Order: sequence, then structure tokens, then C-alpha cells
Amino acid sequence: MAGVFEHTVNVRWRDTDALGHVNHAVYLTYLEEGRDAFYMWALDGSPMYVVVRLEVDLRAEVRHQDRQVMVQIAVERLGTTSLTTRETIVTAARELVASARVVTVRWDPDQREPIPFSHDERARLTALVSG
Repeated sequence: MAGVFEHTVNVRWRDTDALGHVNHAVYLTYLEEGRDAFYMWALDGSPMYVVVRLEVDLRAEVRHQDRQVMVQIAVERLGTTSLTTRETIVTAARELVASARVVTVRWDPDQREPIPFSHDERARLTALVSG
């Protein structure tokens, strides 16, 4: 596989539910935090995108005592305005917690419409395309 972007996310006490593990809805927040950091890097500090499709498989629980998880992002497909990524959440022990496939669209917040990736953005994103 080509390059993978990684971002560490802290497990907060408020993320846990009555069962003592991180609530399933919070996994989406972890993925979003990783994706925002990814877009900040790939788009020179301009993380303007919208999620248009999201598939998530939950594999294992995370507990508050895990303290941190790692969000890993690999580019699967790069379109003119869209980006498909494979996103995973792993524990510090590298246990797979969740895997996701996410389609986002580069977004112009003023015009309220998709915009193409620039040449430099495409170069950064192409370096992470998985094989």
C-alpha cells in the first residue's frame, strides 16, 4: 500500500457510555478528527469538504483507559472534486477498532458547490493512493 496519513485522537471520558466503552457514534467523531487533520495537510490548511457517503464497520471496543487511538487514512480514489478514502481506527496496541470507506467532495463554502482539487492538492493526494 502507498502512503498512509496518521492522526492520534485522545479518548475523552465523555466519549464512553453506560457500558464503559466508547459509544459507537463517537467513532464517527474520531474519523472526522482524523479526516480534518488529513485535509488540513493535503489542502494547505483549508479543510473545506463535505461527506457524501460513509460506510463503517465496528470491530472492537475502545475504553477510556486506552487513552488514545490512531486514525489512519489512505486514498482509494481521486476524482475531479471527490475523494474516496479508506479510514481505520486502531488502538495503541494496533488492534483494529473500526474501518470505514468515506467519499468526500471538495467544497466552496461561498458558492455552496463542489470545486476541483488544485494541481498541488492532487499531487499530495496522489502520493497516498493505495494500490
